[in-house]
Amino acid sequence: MCGIFGYVGPRNPAQLCLSGLKNLEYRGYDSAGIAGVSQGKMYSCKEVGKIYALEEALKHTALYLDMAIAHTRWATHGKPTKENAHPHFDQTQQIAVVHNGIIENHAELREMLLAKGKEFYSDTDTEVIAQLVSDCYAGDLLAAVQKALSMLHGFWGIALIHQNHPHQIIAAARENPIAIGHNPVRHEAFVSSDANAFDEKDLDVMFLRNDEIAIITPEKVDVFDASSSRVQKNTEKLTTESAVISKNGYAHFMLKEISEQPQTIQQAIHNRMIPDFGTAEFENLTFSPSDLLAVRRIVILACGTSWHAGQIAASLLEDKARIPTQAEIASEFRYKNPIISEDTLVIAISQSGETLDTIAAVREVRSKGAKVLAICNVRNSTLTREADCTLFLRAGPEISVCSTKAFTSQLAVLSLFTLMMARLRHMSKEEGQAFIHELQALPEKVEMVLQQKETIRLLAERYAHFPHFFFLGRHYMFTTSLEAALKLKEISYLNAQGYPAGEMKHGPIALVDSEMPIIALCGNLHTFPKLLSNLMEVQARGAPILALSPVGSPQIEKIASHTLWMPPVCDELASIPYSVACQLLAYYVALKRGTDIDQPRNLAKSVTVE
Repeated sequence: MCGIFGYVGPRNPAQLCLSGLKNLEYRGYDSAGIAGVSQGKMYSCKEVGKIYALEEALKHTALYLDMAIAHTRWATHGKPTKENAHPHFDQTQQIAVVHNGIIENHAELREMLLAKGKEFYSDTDTEVIAQLVSDCYAGDLLAAVQKALSMLHGFWGIALIHQNHPHQIIAAARENPIAIGHNPVRHEAFVSSDANAFDEKDLDVMFLRNDEIAIITPEKVDVFDASSSRVQKNTEKLTTESAVISKNGYAHFMLKEISEQPQTIQQAIHNRMIPDFGTAEFENLTFSPSDLLAVRRIVILACGTSWHAGQIAASLLEDKARIPTQAEIASEFRYKNPIISEDTLVIAISQSGETLDTIAAVREVRSKGAKVLAICNVRNSTLTREADCTLFLRAGPEISVCSTKAFTSQLAVLSLFTLMMARLRHMSKEEGQAFIHELQALPEKVEMVLQQKETIRLLAERYAHFPHFFFLGRHYMFTTSLEAALKLKEISYLNAQGYPAGEMKHGPIALVDSEMPIIALCGNLHTFPKLLSNLMEVQARGAPILALSPVGSPQIEKIASHTLWMPPVCDELASIPYSVACQLLAYYVALKRGTDIDQPRNLAKSVTVE
């Protein structure tokens, strides 16, 4: 979950790498560092904490380099200390390497190198790469890197420099992405773990495939495979979505992104509905109607918040399109030896398009012949290149680690896809038109929730002192409760559990007392009477209850300690406004508790390790 950036060319490498790192901070912010060569010597600067700390440190150095590599870290092996920050060096301080991934056999390699007299300075797996390349080096840097990589087990994206090769960066990839941008006119080249970090026009961009190694110089980029044979790479001019990153007066990016959801939901559904026919269409969908009619089973792969969206979509697809659908946690799915038939459609969901577990699962199902539809927010990402086609969220950059607008946009897009699949089967035009009417009303209903943010803030302050929470719901609201609990956990560091309300009496009710508040999501009218009974059970045990319930719900005020009245919405789409309310609740609880809301501890925006 780390970010790599490098530059070789006539401009200031340190400043360009620093700018590149700022575009990659979503990948980790435990530490940051830079290394480069100047006048035949290796120079470096590393700091613990966010990129701002590295930027401040560089202000006090007159660091002008021939080329540079840089890194922002999410700690895997070794605590977030300056010693464990990247870049890492060999014992002679002639080689520097930055790495995203995990070297699984680092312990055995470390022991071998220690036996040869190498001295290690960090607890990281990455230092093994630098020491191993040094051990293999005899003047030919490419050959040394090739030999070293052949001894590694795991996955990686790396960039490496050597002080004896001052105008050359070596990059290599296995499973983790490496993008290279070259401008032959300006004689400069960039390397990054994300092509969207290139704030440059007119770059010829290529992506390394597994076990490819590139020699990057200002003049050209040469790529070789694992056997040292030259590889002819296609390049492309990427269209990047540039946007000014600003809080626009909001205290946090999370609050800004929560507040943007009426607009982002509207963007997600804009020009994708055909009201006259009661169906949907997508501009990038390359599957034909006959392809979609042949689908007899759907598997949804995702992690975290995206998995919650997938679970809700699975219920929706079964309810509306009558297609057997299962939502799988991608990190578990790839180890199940899954059964994938030719009539199975795989939907892979990832906000960033760089979630390694999801990408690895996609590669597994593609090897079994499955067609893959991606739901993603980021163009040029790895997932969009691996999938057969992609439906984009159009949510714009999501900066806060805690996903909000991307989640509701995922639900909006998946709801439209469900409509299309249902209309291809048994759903009538009139039913489709009614569903479109409900979708079109969503932005207004979300706005109605946002207008209650002061009420939600006051409720959050009443509940912020509790250390534990249960979020309860049934049917669609159960999965919504999982997402609501995750939001509270992520940014307030409180123990919160989402649970199906009917299951509480099968064990978890033993935890309920006056210090265990219940957040009840009452948005499913179909299960509303049953949910009331479940809430009476926890009320009898003394639990304070905050109910989110449709306006005018019968009996809820007699049971709940506090009630937040929600706009009426159909069961199938209720997850969207109810999630927005829970996002605000989590935000104001975290604000009251004084946590780091946009960049909570131990988390990164994009999870690029297993």
